[in-house]
Amino acid sequence: MASRDEDSGADLALIEVDDGILSSASTPARGARDWRSLYEQEHARAERERSRADTAEARCEELRRAEVDARARAGSLKWQVDSNRAKLKAAREETKDVRRTAKNALALQAEVTRLEKLLSEAGTEPARRRPITKADNELRRLRTTLKRVEHRKTTIDSLRAERGELRKEVTRLNREIARLGKRLAREERASEKHKETIREQFDRDIQLRATLRRSRDQSDRVRSLSAEVFWLRLALDVAKRANEKLTARVARFRAAGATLSRLPFDETAHLRNVLRRSRRQKAAIKSLSRENARLHRAVKTSQTRIEKLEGQYVRLRASTTVLQKALFGSRSEQQEKPRSERKRGQQPGAPGHGRTQRPTLEEKPETHNPPKDARHCSCCGKPYVANGENSSTVIEIEVKAHTRRIVRPRWRRGCGCVSSPLEVSAPPVPRLFPRTPYGTSVWACFLYERYACLRPLHRVSTWMSDQGLPISAGTLADSVPRFLPLFEPFDEAILTHQSRAAVRHGDETVWRIQSLKETGRSSRAWLWTSVSDDAVYFHIDPSRSAKVATQLFGGTACILFLVCDRLSSYKTMAHELGGAVILCWCWAHQRRDFIHGAAGQAGLEHWCQKWIERIASIYKLNEARLEHHDPAFERQTATFAQAQRVLEAEVERLFADAERELAALPAGARETRALRSLLNHRSGLSVFVDKPQVPMDNNAAERALRGPVIGRRLSFGSDGETGARFTALLYSVVATLKTNGIDVRRWLQAWLQACANNGGRPPDDLSPWLPWSMSEERRRFLTAPG
Repeated sequence: MASRDEDSGADLALIEVDDGILSSASTPARGARDWRSLYEQEHARAERERSRADTAEARCEELRRAEVDARARAGSLKWQVDSNRAKLKAAREETKDVRRTAKNALALQAEVTRLEKLLSEAGTEPARRRPITKADNELRRLRTTLKRVEHRKTTIDSLRAERGELRKEVTRLNREIARLGKRLAREERASEKHKETIREQFDRDIQLRATLRRSRDQSDRVRSLSAEVFWLRLALDVAKRANEKLTARVARFRAAGATLSRLPFDETAHLRNVLRRSRRQKAAIKSLSRENARLHRAVKTSQTRIEKLEGQYVRLRASTTVLQKALFGSRSEQQEKPRSERKRGQQPGAPGHGRTQRPTLEEKPETHNPPKDARHCSCCGKPYVANGENSSTVIEIEVKAHTRRIVRPRWRRGCGCVSSPLEVSAPPVPRLFPRTPYGTSVWACFLYERYACLRPLHRVSTWMSDQGLPISAGTLADSVPRFLPLFEPFDEAILTHQSRAAVRHGDETVWRIQSLKETGRSSRAWLWTSVSDDAVYFHIDPSRSAKVATQLFGGTACILFLVCDRLSSYKTMAHELGGAVILCWCWAHQRRDFIHGAAGQAGLEHWCQKWIERIASIYKLNEARLEHHDPAFERQTATFAQAQRVLEAEVERLFADAERELAALPAGARETRALRSLLNHRSGLSVFVDKPQVPMDNNAAERALRGPVIGRRLSFGSDGETGARFTALLYSVVATLKTNGIDVRRWLQAWLQACANNGGRPPDDLSPWLPWSMSEERRRFLTAPG
């Protein structure tokens, strides 16, 4: 329905509010207004607002682009700033160098004067050159000269330091050369003794060969004389027959009544000549018979002497072979085995063991970034973004001596209480020895290198100097009496523990104690060893008697089966102990008798090889028996019983064959020595048959002595009896720890630290330190890592 404006009772008008929305309101009458013009005005204003908004949005986009460009330029400027800073730093360094060069220019004035003099002598006038070029050249020459001078100073300083080091090295090398010269002289004297012995044997051999040649010449002469006697006897027979004919003829003449004077003259002369010839032949025959008898006696005497000389020659030849082996090295006692067609090394297709895992190694992380210049784009200068990492591992060892500087702050009482101490501080760090700057790790390293690695004192001193800790060999040697009380409790502990073992190995070898020469005695002593399943004990003594053997093996708590060689000291000890020790002789030593029996005897090699193979078969049968033996059970399996019967039969057959061959051989035969020794030691050699826990040979003791023998050859034994005692004690501790798989270095450092904490004395309780009484947790802590 239509209406008019007048009907509303008021004029309507469009007004603008703050948010730009048009609304109607009652306004006073200002005159009639056109709605279209108002709409156009508002539309134009809206268009202007829209254009301003588009302009603002374009401006924002432009600002965003400007911001990105500004950030990129800021990165580039930052890179340029860093580069300029580096250049500025280099320029400052160069400026410093120039200033130092300028300061040192006065020192180089003489050099400049000398150069100018050379230039003037060469006909070149500096005034004709351009000043700038001359200054540049002079500056370059000064810089070059300065660098040379600085390089020479550095070289001179390094050469001086190197000369000092070389002097020390030359002194050390001179001492080493002197020591090696003394050792070489001793070796040459020993070699000369061996060579002189071999020369004497060769001279005896030559004399025996000359005697044999003379004997052969005498035999040839006897044969020629025998032939001559044969022809003389033949001539004598002819003469006898002629004489008989003449006698018969004379008898016929006499029977006919004729006399010799009545015979014809020629006949009488002939008969007289024949008679004289017959008398001469008879006298020659008698003298030849006497000569023949004398030559027969000489031949018998020569034959007896030849037999004796041949026996002596055989013995000397065998001893020469043994001496040559001792001088130039003996061959291995292992028998030749058929060569295997298997190639050495990893076999194709066989699985490998892979890399060794080391989870206990400490890791030290290192981060290696490329240089900052390489982490920016070379075109636009934008920095690189992190994108993961590449990881790898390298195993390193770093051994370096260092000094622990221990600071203990002191705290003074701030009150007036008399009952409290005036000043307090932390207690001092415990030291192993008073008034010594070395810690327990240094002493543990020394003991490990000396007695576990078998290095002489001079080499240990040199090795420590190489690690940055110079210690003289005399300082290390003087510390030995200090260490002796710290390790003495282990001597009795190891021997007491071994006294409870049922099976032990015993052996001895030569040792040297140089101080024994001062008492007028020989420096030769003996290194004894006692080996059980979990302990090794060493003892050095100047005697090799049964008294020392009783000291080592006489305190057994049960019946002891002692595996040893055939030394008479063990036999005397077993006889004195009255059955407490049962001697089990070593089959390896018995086998060695047959090996030495074939030395220098080509005719006995086959016989000796046969017996060696018989002993090897017993070894194999014993190994086959032990595969089915379980010590935990008293009653064994049927397979073990069958192997036991086979072994017993073979051992009985071997001794029976030895008795039969010994009875068939003559008394002086060379084969009888090995067979008689085999039969004399039959009871000790047969112990292993009834006692499977007893081994056949004494190789365990031989292996235990191998390390100390190497140490003896490197250090020539011990200087005094105290050093010998401590050496045997440390060898016992180290060998026992190695037998139980304990890290020797770690154990030594822990033990010395415990002694230091106890005031430089050994702890009273040894159970945490002995392998057979320590806890399982402590064993894992002291076990070798890896």
